[in-house]
Amino acid sequence: MLNENNDMLFNSFEFILFLLPVLALTLLLNRSGALPWRNGVLLLASYAFYAWLNPWYPLLLLYITAVNYGGGWLLLREYASRTRYLIITVILLASLAPLAFCKYAPLFGSSVWLPIGLSFFTFQALSYSLDLYRQKGNIRAPFADYALFVCFFPTLLSGPIERSRNLIPQLQSRFPVSWDGVAEGCQSFAWGLFKKVVIADRLAQYLDPIYATYQGQSGSTLMLAALLYSIQIYCDFSGYASMAVGVGRMMGIKLTDNFHFPYFAGTIRDFWRRWHISLTSWFTEYVYISMGGNRVSAARWVLNIAAVFLLSGIWHGPTWAFVVWGGAHALLYLTEHALGIKGGHPLYGLLIFVYVSLAWVFFRMADTVQAAHYIQCLVSNPWPLPSMGSSTLSFVFTALLLALGILIEWFQYRGARLRNPWMRGATLLLLLLLISLFGVGSEQFVYFQF
Repeated sequence: MLNENNDMLFNSFEFILFLLPVLALTLLLNRSGALPWRNGVLLLASYAFYAWLNPWYPLLLLYITAVNYGGGWLLLREYASRTRYLIITVILLASLAPLAFCKYAPLFGSSVWLPIGLSFFTFQALSYSLDLYRQKGNIRAPFADYALFVCFFPTLLSGPIERSRNLIPQLQSRFPVSWDGVAEGCQSFAWGLFKKVVIADRLAQYLDPIYATYQGQSGSTLMLAALLYSIQIYCDFSGYASMAVGVGRMMGIKLTDNFHFPYFAGTIRDFWRRWHISLTSWFTEYVYISMGGNRVSAARWVLNIAAVFLLSGIWHGPTWAFVVWGGAHALLYLTEHALGIKGGHPLYGLLIFVYVSLAWVFFRMADTVQAAHYIQCLVSNPWPLPSMGSSTLSFVFTALLLALGILIEWFQYRGARLRNPWMRGATLLLLLLLISLFGVGSEQFVYFQF
């Protein structure tokens, strides 16, 4: 079941009606001599896609694009190192100012909205400027190609956060389109849609009432809800990422895989190699390494690790709950390092999942006091057995569909791939059938608020 509201989200009929002609025009113009026209279509389509959500959004997008392209043009000049440092500082301040204002104005009593995707396309635009400043690669692009890199509609709202050195060269050449690629793209899109509307959105129907009335719930119910929220947020966010990668693959563009089975991780370090990979690598490359990485004293390295995790928490929102969430991950990361824990035992992997799930409570509640009270209620009243919510039948159906999703993830994790075109087609039809029968509509993706 697709979303039927007026927002052109990936799980809406409006998006399908938007995607089909854009995809057709892109493929028709994907030949030598017509690449500027092809990119022009994608650029106009991307701005139209963003304007559909709010007619004022493209102005902010254009501002971020102009700041970084203009700053990048200056960085390509032969200036002294002090001048280059001043230029990149101005670029950073000018680019991050809208994000800081929209995200953190509520701390000072102001009420402003956060434009969807602002965090993501700001970081994507900055990767170009930061790479030019650090003279990493030799990426130079006309303004139209750079503008398309920043606003490319599959990545615009919630990533993955692409590097200029990965996406711009693809935009400047003919896309290597193949029927296998189109089939893989459709399958990736359908799998992402399944994770979103069949698993994540069905779980939300069970979880939202429990989190709203957690004071009156049993500890076993709250523990189950915490574990299931881990799966909900994963299926919601990775579902979007799978759809984005699928759309790109249909066109012949290879986008970054943003998730790599994070809940099969053996350590918290391994988890962060698998979760929100594009953001984690962005912080690693442009923050952690800039602070010295591991080429510093032990005490400074601890500070660097803690700073990156806390910054990741602050990036998600202007409350102490997100700081606690980031700090909890930093604490376990540093503890594992100090004790030399390498992982590998399934029981420790399970403990990691439980730890991450409890940390997600702070993320879900977005309020430190309420999250702490939730955990207090969880441990103080473990009985009776978990509640099945308002409908036992719905709970059972959701559990069965969740089990199917976990089974598919497990086979993918073990390297199983469908190479037979008939099997691919049958799998695609099965996913679409399950989506039609058991999918529920949603007006939002969880990570759009960040």
